[in-house]
Amino acid sequence: MGDPMSDVAVKLPPGLQGRYRVEREVGRGGMGAVFLAVDLRLDRPVALKVLPPEFATDVALRERFLRETRTAASFSHPNIVPVHSVEEDAGSLAFVMGFVEGESLAARVARTGPLDVRSVVRLLQDVAYALAYAHGRGVVHRDIKPDNIMIERATGRALVMDFGISRSIVQPAEAQGLTRIGEIVGTPEYMSPEQASADHVDGRSDLYALGLVALFALTGRAPIGGGSTQQLIVRQLTEVLPPAASLRPDLPPALADAIDRCVAKAPDERFATAEALVEAIDSAQLAAPEIPLPIRLFAQEAATLGMVLSFFAVISWVIVATLSRLTGGIDAWLPVMLLMGVVLTRVLQARSEAGRLAAAGFTVDHVMAGMRAVVEERATVRAAVGTSAAVRKRRRRTVTIALLQLPVAALFAKLALDSREQVGPSSYRVGFGATTLVVTALILTGVSFVLLIRSPFRAPIGERLFRLVWLGPFGRAFVRGAMRQAGKAAGSPESSATAVRVPAAPMVARTPAPTPGTVAVTVTGHLVPVAPGDGTDVRLDRIEARLAAIERAVTRPGRG
Repeated sequence: MGDPMSDVAVKLPPGLQGRYRVEREVGRGGMGAVFLAVDLRLDRPVALKVLPPEFATDVALRERFLRETRTAASFSHPNIVPVHSVEEDAGSLAFVMGFVEGESLAARVARTGPLDVRSVVRLLQDVAYALAYAHGRGVVHRDIKPDNIMIERATGRALVMDFGISRSIVQPAEAQGLTRIGEIVGTPEYMSPEQASADHVDGRSDLYALGLVALFALTGRAPIGGGSTQQLIVRQLTEVLPPAASLRPDLPPALADAIDRCVAKAPDERFATAEALVEAIDSAQLAAPEIPLPIRLFAQEAATLGMVLSFFAVISWVIVATLSRLTGGIDAWLPVMLLMGVVLTRVLQARSEAGRLAAAGFTVDHVMAGMRAVVEERATVRAAVGTSAAVRKRRRRTVTIALLQLPVAALFAKLALDSREQVGPSSYRVGFGATTLVVTALILTGVSFVLLIRSPFRAPIGERLFRLVWLGPFGRAFVRGAMRQAGKAAGSPESSATAVRVPAAPMVARTPAPTPGTVAVTVTGHLVPVAPGDGTDVRLDRIEARLAAIERAVTRPGRG
């Protein structure tokens, strides 16, 4: 095989070779190869897609592709991968997209198995928002599939790519992932019946594909897969899919109904628009609660503090019990006092973090609800993992290995005991070989213990401890005390009239409606209901004074 980078350099238009530096290949399929490159003029990473030669040599296809790509390049939406430019010359064609630091949905499922319910809800929402935006501009994607949906690593949001490209594909049937029979264009595994029969398609065709994508994300396999292109098209036309709830029993009924409606064979039985799908998800309250980042960070700090306290309790007991027999007196408590200083420092740090939450306008109820949501997130992930046959198979293999290691460890220990040499009434001499056997036996026993206790299907000890300590009366009292102390230090007691909502991501910012009789003023992402002074009119000077007070409270640095 030749160097792929040199092969790329040959295919790129000459004008590109001074503008972009190709780093590595990130994907390849029937639509060509995608490379991570650096835009040398702007010094930013981009995704460079080099299209097959047919796009450059066929004049009609080339013009149609350029026309559709210009439409896609005009899109500006947080759930659509942007198209920066199209690069062409007489013998080649490429276009430049924004680079998404993450992986495709297909790669994510292949790496981790089926997604949990909350992740699938987020996926449906994000892709539906993108489709609603495109459909409103008269563009139907026609190739929604797991490979065309990117999952951003930092935020978890889904972004749709190759908008407009599928409208222009006229590829030979042997092209990977694509087909053309008459005027049929798309990917057979995710093709709507009307698209498969070359009928007129509209936005509901994309919703059918999105429903199939959701089933793929939930099960780890294409709902309609296997066989030749012709067989897949026939199945898309005739095969009624089983209810989503039968494929994933943990699905909420509203989510199962929404997916079943998306994959209905008749377009009229599906959602009329992508907005209707989003509204159905919202009205059923399927979306996971948004957990502000400061509360997530505090939950991590609280979990660490809980483990530190547990470690301190166990180690202190061991130290005192051991040293009191050897030395007696206060000497046994000196190491404990040292550890106590470390623990006290961590407690003060956690209180400081809680105080910063109060300064940002969060209440005790906000913090407790956020920490509870963090724990529920983890439980949801475990529930999704439990549905993966691959994960269950790996777990059985792990348990088998752990159980086999225990008798091996016992055998090594027995051999070590048999090989020792007694040199006194209660003393023995142990050689290097016996010492190695003992160490190996201890390591095998420890590894087996961890493998048996740590299961992907059960909550770990740290999470159980977090539930017991931080979601109970102690956690609420700790947070309330820290927030009250922070309020006193700042000279601004916590106000029950302030409602705070910090969106998890700026791409979807839904502003809750203010209560009747109030005026909602948004400051730095916070919604602040301001009670009217008299009648229903609120004077501008009173609002400005309130805003100034809130800004001072929000921007005041936390103590500690």
